[in-house]
Amino acid sequence: MVYREGLLISKNMDIIELLIIILLSIFQSIFGIGLLLIGTPTFLLLGYNFFDVLNILLPFSIPISFLQVVYSKEINSGFNKKILLYCIPPLIFSLFVLVEYENSINFILLTSFTIIFFSIINLSQFKNFIFNNNSNKRINISLILLGLIHGFTNLGGSFLTLICANLDKQKKLMRHNIASGYLILGTIQLLFINIFYKTLVISNLYYLYIPIASFFVAQYFYNKINSQLFSKILNITVLLYGIYIFLNNL
Repeated sequence: MVYREGLLISKNMDIIELLIIILLSIFQSIFGIGLLLIGTPTFLLLGYNFFDVLNILLPFSIPISFLQVVYSKEINSGFNKKILLYCIPPLIFSLFVLVEYENSINFILLTSFTIIFFSIINLSQFKNFIFNNNSNKRINISLILLGLIHGFTNLGGSFLTLICANLDKQKKLMRHNIASGYLILGTIQLLFINIFYKTLVISNLYYLYIPIASFFVAQYFYNKINSQLFSKILNITVLLYGIYIFLNNL
């Protein structure tokens, strides 16, 4: 890897980076999240800066989310409208703030704390109090917070999972809502970064076959997991990783 004026200009990913992308692409193809939620702190630990991480991971995350939406038999256009209305403005605002203050933020500790916090909430009964039987007002406020959290940390997946799990308990609709939310948020992030900040590393796009192949391979495992086990595996895995990162960087 080579850096020039803060821009990543490496010609090819090394084997470790590719293995991370492959494993997390399969994970996200099963659970709807993973590339950003786990990949962001992982690449930060490898020495990448925050916006380089987004430029690496988003092009791999977006195709998986797109395929999950396309192949889903579920449709929830109302949720997508809420994402656009309540999430996108705070997302863009937080990205503008980050452009100005990127060098003043400890992203590793911030991301680990975010992972731990929302994983614990997802695994506890406190989440039922937060949403109060899917109150529209609370969900709308939660989507505004989601936009801010995702913009500042790239880890809105934890909170997005919490919101979607409370909107519907069925595995298929839950994954559809997560995927469509991620697709919208990721597309806006990628456009913003490359319009206002950094240029996408075109050579990374050579590896876009990875998320596409991962999606189809992962369908076998996805179909074997029931809805309750689906949610528990996801949140326990993410929580343990968040604790590891936090303790490793105190």
